[in-house]
Amino acid sequence: MNLAAVLLATACAVDDGGRAADDPVGSWEDDDRGAGASLGSFQFTYYWVASQSSYNGSNNTNFYDTQCHKIATVPSAFWSAIKLEGTGKLNDGRIVNYAGACNCARSPCFKVLGDDKPWGEGVQGRALEPFRSIAVDKNKIPYGSWMYIPELDGQTMPGEAPWGGWVHDGCVIAADTGSAIVGKHIDFFVGPKASYTSLINELGLESVTVKQGGTACTGQPPAQPGEGDDGGGDGGEPAPGDGPQVCFPGADGSGNTCLPLAAPSNPSGYDYPSPLSSNYREPVAYLDLDVVDLATKVAPNFTLGEFVSRAKGRYAVLQPHAVRRMQDLRNQLGGIKVNSGYRSPAYNQSVGGANSSRHMFGDGFDWTGTNVSLTKAENACGANDGFLVEYTTHVHCDWRGTDVDALFFGSLATNGAPELPLAGFQAAIERDGLVFTAPATGFDEGEPLRRWTALDADGGVLASAQGESFVAPEGAAHVEVSVGAVVELSVALEP
Repeated sequence: MNLAAVLLATACAVDDGGRAADDPVGSWEDDDRGAGASLGSFQFTYYWVASQSSYNGSNNTNFYDTQCHKIATVPSAFWSAIKLEGTGKLNDGRIVNYAGACNCARSPCFKVLGDDKPWGEGVQGRALEPFRSIAVDKNKIPYGSWMYIPELDGQTMPGEAPWGGWVHDGCVIAADTGSAIVGKHIDFFVGPKASYTSLINELGLESVTVKQGGTACTGQPPAQPGEGDDGGGDGGEPAPGDGPQVCFPGADGSGNTCLPLAAPSNPSGYDYPSPLSSNYREPVAYLDLDVVDLATKVAPNFTLGEFVSRAKGRYAVLQPHAVRRMQDLRNQLGGIKVNSGYRSPAYNQSVGGANSSRHMFGDGFDWTGTNVSLTKAENACGANDGFLVEYTTHVHCDWRGTDVDALFFGSLATNGAPELPLAGFQAAIERDGLVFTAPATGFDEGEPLRRWTALDADGGVLASAQGESFVAPEGAAHVEVSVGAVVELSVALEP
């Protein structure tokens, strides 16, 4: 793996007038090279990768993965350190990441990361990068947002290339969070602990000014020493294709498959409804399907064309975190056929889709497993943090609960308006003698699956079935139905 490529793929753009390394902090122009609105002053702390080699003592504490398989036995002090920092390096070289609470002999559990994440993993499966990644409170800074910190601009980062030894441009990305990161507080990821020691001595920062990235931080690689000219002065004309890009896991899962973003002005057929919440706001950028190659592998087992179609609009949104989730489902279930992915608002309306369907936001998909039952596919959706709607012929799975990608939807400078209740799915139980039905509305992808249960007076199950109607058996005191796995209804029967 080319480690430099990982750093460059998500670094910020540097203007041709960047602050020199020897300029004093605070001497920069007021416009900060095109940074956006200021979010104010934030508490500034540091975190790093804990290393087992730094901890003495007997190996007396087990690490477990989420399946309760033992990963390693380590000193208890190291276990406590990785629980705090989130990422640790074992003596055998493996990188272990916090995976949350579990029901194993010791909690929390952890997971071993691959070579594509040599410094650990943050939120939404993002690879952490020294001096680029920050942990944030998502209510203040949405995950995936590029931010600009003027106090870092022009400072030389400690260490050696490719991860250190370069002059910072002030651009950082919200890639992680933590239980202690609340409100206006950011935690700056520095890689090894030695980098923290160097920075705290050199900078002594306890608070910083945080601004939206604006045009200063666009996700493009900065000019590196030895590229183009001698490294000083004018950086030259931008190369063809320079501009904002969105990066997907790609064929090798490295996250380095990047496609250009377009920002069309009021394109026809893309009138989004008033947002139900901040996660339903209108996109500010799209993939231009007349420019990108639909055969591009956006994940090891998926092409771009499996999620988007030119027939449904020239422009499309496809959120990388949702692609990663779909690949996780593919790894778990085997073959997956995507029946419906992104829809432009006009196309969604033409097929009778819900007014605020997640298909318009690039994180909702209808699909079936080629070798598994619908029930197993549905369970897998829920286990991967998806919002499940059960249909009779397919699964609808979306990630409406995960913050939308700021590259497509822009950053939020404030908490915004209060969350509004989402338009709910609706159903009601109707009875004709002992025959029950549950008419439903709001299920725009097809006929919802209905799961019926009849209970006796003591709560014992007398019968269960799936179908549009249900005949209650003799002795039934209650009838319950789950409609699409999102509406739960029950009715008591008269003795």
